[in-house]
Amino acid sequence: MTKPDFDIGAVFEALRAQPRKSNGVGRAIMFIAARRGEGVTSAARQAALGMGQSAVCAIDLDLRRNGLARALAQTGALGPKLDGAMGGVHFCAANDGTGQALPQCDGAYSYRRVGGSEVYVGVYDGRCLPKGARVLISAAPDYWDAARENGAFVVVDAPALQWSKAGLRVARHMDAVVLVVSSEPGAAPAALSAKAELLAAGAHLMGLIYSKASMPAAAMDRLLRQAS
Repeated sequence: MTKPDFDIGAVFEALRAQPRKSNGVGRAIMFIAARRGEGVTSAARQAALGMGQSAVCAIDLDLRRNGLARALAQTGALGPKLDGAMGGVHFCAANDGTGQALPQCDGAYSYRRVGGSEVYVGVYDGRCLPKGARVLISAAPDYWDAARENGAFVVVDAPALQWSKAGLRVARHMDAVVLVVSSEPGAAPAALSAKAELLAAGAHLMGLIYSKASMPAAAMDRLLRQAS
């Protein structure tokens, strides 16, 4: 996996300049890539740790893998479980595989504080689900609106579009979406396709981060002009 090296201050400056999606001082930003291994989890980890707000919720939409939680655990031990709901609302739900909804498992999704920081990373524990159950990301705005109203800054790590369309379900509810692109062969055409998918899903595409970029702010600015 490539490791992005970018100026997190430029990302936050651009985020704060975006129009608010809902009430509250909080904001929600999603990092996503066209292909796996582009460095999205590394970018989300850096963003969560560098945000410097009173409370940061770091959420990995790849619920089964919990990759962002594992990455953040390398910087500080994860604390006890805290309720994963926002205003009593969850952003994911389970069904039995045939479409029949299953009751929300107590503690299935929780937040864990990362060391002594103000970062709280989401962790999904699907052991309470029956065999064959599916976990789906809600396309409703309620969870993200509640997080903003509570003053939380939310950093979302979305799975690559080649692997899952989960990011498209919530893209329009984010204050901003950042596309992460590596310097590997084929990255540019895949990124253009991802850009089209995100815009079609209603995403506010704030910019782009090159995994190996020396001038990430300029890269973000270029994509922002192209997307407008």
